Amino acid sequence: MALLSGQRRRLSGRMAGALLYLLPVPVFLKAIVALWAGNLDMLVNAGVASALFLLAATIARRGLKREIDYRERPLASAPPPPLKAVGGGLLAAATGFAAFAVAGHALPVAVVFGAIAALGYFLFYGTDPRGRELAPSLSRGSGDEVAAILRDAYQRLDLIEQASTRIGAKEFRQRLGTIVGATENILKAIEEDPRDLRQARRFLNVYLDGVQRVTEQYARTHPKTQSAALEQNFRTLLVEMENICDEQYKKMMQNDVLDLDVQIEVLNTRLKQEGVT
Repeated sequence: MALLSGQRRRLSGRMAGALLYLLPVPVFLKAIVALWAGNLDMLVNAGVASALFLLAATIARRGLKREIDYRERPLASAPPPPLKAVGGGLLAAATGFAAFAVAGHALPVAVVFGAIAALGYFLFYGTDPRGRELAPSLSRGSGDEVAAILRDAYQRLDLIEQASTRIGAKEFRQRLGTIVGATENILKAIEEDPRDLRQARRFLNVYLDGVQRVTEQYARTHPKTQSAALEQNFRTLLVEMENICDEQYKKMMQNDVLDLDVQIEVLNTRLKQEGVT
């Protein structure tokens, strides 16, 4: 059960593309040697190449993080801008420039180095995600309404996560992360079977909305008050919400099992009528 999916997503976002920052290390070393030797031209070239590498890594990492958010939360948002492609293009430019202006290779060779760098980058990190189509179950009937409800719920989760970063207590941040992950499970189940929305409406409209508002208010007021009673009330609310999330998910899964049992019983009856069993 992906109870910690929000925390996992944040960790993946921090780690994504971190190795890209190691690429300019040789160029940094070249810049140090040029500075020591008083070679101003080489120092400038190495500095420009290093800046291009760092800019490429920063943009690519941002693109990778947005891709993780987008893939983890179906229907949560529109496809992210093609930052991975921009980062790959800058990486190719940085590699080609470094090969030409720092390493001293001929221009055609430098272009080849840039192309190889771009190829390796896209093979390792892939391309930017394209627009996601609605799941088949959401493409029928009231699919637009269900999709809108899911998007609104994901936005509430974003607000809860943002407020959580302003709360100092590690326990509360962990509990909020658990609640976010459990709610994501519920939303993904609704996407797969929109009939579950009937059961989850109260959860989304009352409980999730309430936790979002209380969490934001707690993040604003607690640093000013430092009230032990307020802390305990907030802790009790979070524990109850964790239990509610578990109960809601279990009920939805039980309904799926009951629906399957009904379908199997109907099939058995039909087979008996046809004389197959």
